[in-house]
Amino acid sequence: MVKANRVSPRGTRLGWLQWSRQLLAATPVSLRHRQARRWFYLTLVYNAIIAGLIWQAIAGDPYAIADDARQHVFWMWRFIDASLFPNDWIADYYQSISPIGYAWLYRLLALLGVSPLTLCKLLPPVLVMLTGAIAFLTAFEISALPAAGFTASVLMTQSVGFTATLSSGTSKSFVYGLMLLFMYGWLRRSRWLSWGAIVLQGIFYPQVVLLSAGLLVLGLVERRQGKWHWRRDRALWLLTTGGLCMATAVILYYAGSSSQFGPTVTLEQALTMPEFFRGGRTNYFQTSWLEALLNGRGGLRLDAATTPVTNFLALGLPLMLSMPQRFPLAKAVRADVDILPKLLAVAGFWFVAAHLLLFKLYLPSRYTGRFFFVVAVLAAAIALVLLIDALLGWASDGLASPKMSAQATFQSFMATGLAAVLGLVVVLYPLTMSGYPFTSIIRGQSPELYAFLANQPKTSLIAGLAVETNNIPTYSQRSVLVSREVAIPYHMGYYQEIRQRAQQSIAAQYSPDAAAVKAFVQHYGVTHWLLEKTAFDITQLTRDRWIQQYQPAAGNATTVLASRQIPFLQSLGDRCVVFEDAQHWLLAAECIVSATENRP
Repeated sequence: MVKANRVSPRGTRLGWLQWSRQLLAATPVSLRHRQARRWFYLTLVYNAIIAGLIWQAIAGDPYAIADDARQHVFWMWRFIDASLFPNDWIADYYQSISPIGYAWLYRLLALLGVSPLTLCKLLPPVLVMLTGAIAFLTAFEISALPAAGFTASVLMTQSVGFTATLSSGTSKSFVYGLMLLFMYGWLRRSRWLSWGAIVLQGIFYPQVVLLSAGLLVLGLVERRQGKWHWRRDRALWLLTTGGLCMATAVILYYAGSSSQFGPTVTLEQALTMPEFFRGGRTNYFQTSWLEALLNGRGGLRLDAATTPVTNFLALGLPLMLSMPQRFPLAKAVRADVDILPKLLAVAGFWFVAAHLLLFKLYLPSRYTGRFFFVVAVLAAAIALVLLIDALLGWASDGLASPKMSAQATFQSFMATGLAAVLGLVVVLYPLTMSGYPFTSIIRGQSPELYAFLANQPKTSLIAGLAVETNNIPTYSQRSVLVSREVAIPYHMGYYQEIRQRAQQSIAAQYSPDAAAVKAFVQHYGVTHWLLEKTAFDITQLTRDRWIQQYQPAAGNATTVLASRQIPFLQSLGDRCVVFEDAQHWLLAAECIVSATENRP
């Protein structure tokens, strides 16, 4: 009888290691290849899981919305009913600054019966899927490693769950996908895909066009034999010329467009405004140079690039590429990997330019954090696959040795274990974070108030300093005179009006003078006044950082309460209250005016 051959445990482990390395191996850069296609399908499954988590976080509550959407989405109720927000200064402003493509996407879906609030919640999971898929294709194009494509997609979709950028449903949600789409088109040397990406950037998030234009220019040079040379590629020069023409057209369009809400705030103006300092609505100027360089609206925002912490692996990629004998898959990484340092250089250039032209190019941090993050994700993904393959190779060499020592056995187990841990950490990292995903969702606290106001005439105008005025336009589709959420001080034509409204609202709300309150109501055509029940508590007033920006009105209000004078609105008691909940009184302005006229 012939005995059956038995595979030793050592041989089994070696077989598993070799099989694992085959999964990580390079393939032709095409989804037609079976292994690449399998990795891509796995990518879609993982993306769907993350998209589902984000959808679960934002869709369960009808009164939940991303913070920034309260600025950029509320006015789009006009697509459902054109008579909403009549002569509304705030709605007109946010409509004027919305990119064309972004606004038309909401308009088109509104024609199909999808409300702005619903679309705002539908977009994030859809964009997670699309952005993750493009991240896969881009990393695969750079490295010829489908496993790196999967890892890039995993890191990308995980990371967006740590920020509000993609989950907001606003125009900034398109940043990552549009940047990656352009990079993928350029790597493929596809004119139409590259040009199409620039057009989409121009109509959805125009700032990205500046980054793409910079990449087009730097893409014309390459390093050969230690020197920089112009590329001798006619097709690439044609792609670049056409792309730069489109980018220039986009830039000139936005630079030449005039607005009744301009001009942009200058550095000199900002330095005189408390809104731009600590505690202000738009905290830009920091107390130390290091904090200013690294954090905040004027900083590099390296924290964004290194979230999650697995992105730190990107720092090891240059070393790995220089040591192909130790990291064999480094040979699969293409020369066009230099698009990553080029993107860093372009982002750095526009960061400096944004500081030199402060506020003309919006905020400097918009040119670094998000795009450093794109580089970190792609580089970390490739580095991770190279590292895991090297560890598995190290483990295989130990097992394959004919004279396997105890040290070699230990080496093999340690390398295999570390490779497994790295893979598991990357895939399961979100499970270690309590509250993931972090979507910056704001939940409305007064549904009955929203419902009451929604039944008031469409010409209603609600005044008041209550925090809940932030949510009324979104959930009630009624205008507010001013709110802290929309008090953004970048365009002075807009903000001077907002600042005046805030000052006068504070003065009127805390004024003991009935005539002053009447004049305020009649001047603006106010129909309702929303008061928090703690509005006349001096402690609450002095702690309200938004109100305290507006001096001398806030100081005068504090003086009134400190001197025990009774503001006229407080003296009314419940006389003009038409709605009340646990936190608020809603007063009818008509009743307020009548009370001023009947006051002895």
